[in-house]
Amino acid sequence: MNFVEAFKKARIVDLSKVCHPGKEERRLEIRPYKIYAGEIMHDIDTMSHIGTHVEVPSHFIEPLRGVKCKDLADYPAEAWMGEAVFVDLSSLPPKAPITPEFVQSFGVREGDIVIMGNSKYTGDDQNYLTNAAAKWLADTNIKLLGLDTTFKIEEFFEPLAAMRTHVYMMEKDIPLIEVMVNLDQLKERRFFFIGTPVAIVGLDAFPIRAIALEGVI
Repeated sequence: MNFVEAFKKARIVDLSKVCHPGKEERRLEIRPYKIYAGEIMHDIDTMSHIGTHVEVPSHFIEPLRGVKCKDLADYPAEAWMGEAVFVDLSSLPPKAPITPEFVQSFGVREGDIVIMGNSKYTGDDQNYLTNAAAKWLADTNIKLLGLDTTFKIEEFFEPLAAMRTHVYMMEKDIPLIEVMVNLDQLKERRFFFIGTPVAIVGLDAFPIRAIALEGVI
């Protein structure tokens, strides 16, 4: 089966949050204006971390270590696509830690894009990614780590150095994707993933359209 035939047969799952200007927790405003013959363009006033977005080392390691790090434009196009594995948290009990052994049970391999989430719990019952599991993922040299908002992605959120998921990933130039949605709609453990940001020099993060293509792997 060639790529075109595989794509036609793929089941597509949109893993991206729809953003509503003026209604997001973080700033997002759009202002239309007319140019030339009257066609409309927009000014966009927003944060780089809005909706489903990717983060790279200049966001975290640069302020933590005081050294110049990779920005979005330093990554090639192929960095944002590839074979993905879904680490489904729905089988975990409340408050359970996400351990290296649990992550390993999904067959995570070097070079994988790891998509994690779909926990059933909120508040004090949330599951959480352990520092040990984050380190194991980084040491395995995964390609990307994508996360939804159904669990805690850090054991601790301050000070900056305590955010070990960010530290372990970004010290190895592994980008993070945050605020993914619709992981409960995935039917396959492995699929092809695409989630590309705009290549803007100097930028630490940018929204993406995150897409799973099932049935092509």
